[in-house]
Amino acid sequence: MSRNWQTGVATHQGMKKNKNEDSYLHLMEKDFNGNEIALFVVADGMGGYEIGDIASRFAIEELEKWWKKRIPKLVKRKDTIDRVLKETEHTLQQINKGIQALSQQTGKKMGTTLSMLVMYQGSYAVLHIGDSRIYHMKNWNYGLQQYFQQETMNEQYLSNLLEEQHTEILETKPELLKLTEDHSWVQVQVTKGALSEEEARNHPKRHVLTQCLGIENTIDMYSHKGDYQASDLFLVCSDGFYSLFSNEEIKNMLVSLEKEYTNLQAICDYLINFSNFSDANDNITLMLIRNLYVNTEHTMEKKGLFSFLKGNKM
Repeated sequence: MSRNWQTGVATHQGMKKNKNEDSYLHLMEKDFNGNEIALFVVADGMGGYEIGDIASRFAIEELEKWWKKRIPKLVKRKDTIDRVLKETEHTLQQINKGIQALSQQTGKKMGTTLSMLVMYQGSYAVLHIGDSRIYHMKNWNYGLQQYFQQETMNEQYLSNLLEEQHTEILETKPELLKLTEDHSWVQVQVTKGALSEEEARNHPKRHVLTQCLGIENTIDMYSHKGDYQASDLFLVCSDGFYSLFSNEEIKNMLVSLEKEYTNLQAICDYLINFSNFSDANDNITLMLIRNLYVNTEHTMEKKGLFSFLKGNKM
């Protein structure tokens, strides 16, 4: 893994499931300037159907085939993120048909969620179907500060890295944003105002999906684009994790754990163990990502540590 990235990933079948139907994927490619584009995916095979693990693995494998074939070409284009979104939407439509074909061949119904995050030069794109989630934590400088204090670097490297850093180390209030919209029955009720977020999290029908891959002939995916800074942290996870905790609890855990650990892998491992201690009744998968790149072609107005880091100096 390049020192441009901090990542962690962990998965577990949970305390009450006999097998893990979650699958995940992390891939990276460089453009001709050496800038890195990265893909992070979580797919949650639907336990209510007979072979959800096959569906989630199939989706991941097909997406990996697309990435390896097309990304080296797409990073040569100026509108890389837009083209990635357009092509992956088509790819997921094909994956949906492929899972349906597998169902016909085996005589067993199968389905999977899929949440995908692509990060490239300070911009990100999300493509999503089902009820796995992607979170974006902003205004959080502590983890990045600790990383540079503990990372082994020679003085010249660190000097080059921080030559344009003139901002002060200030206390900021972290903000956790949910970038995806759950395709679930309870989310429909929340949107209608019939349920609160907390009621939905504990509702008996919280696992009932309105959309996933492999069940219906047509799917309507959710997509979103945005920007990020080097201090920002992303979380990609299955519902087996976030259903145990409120969004505020997730934010507070990430904040407190980064104060104790600088290694995102250690944080992922801790969260898996803590989820199981909390009597997780579903498979659990989570990925944590930080990209130490910020686009400095425009001035970042937000206060924060290392908000002027240059990606091409990492």
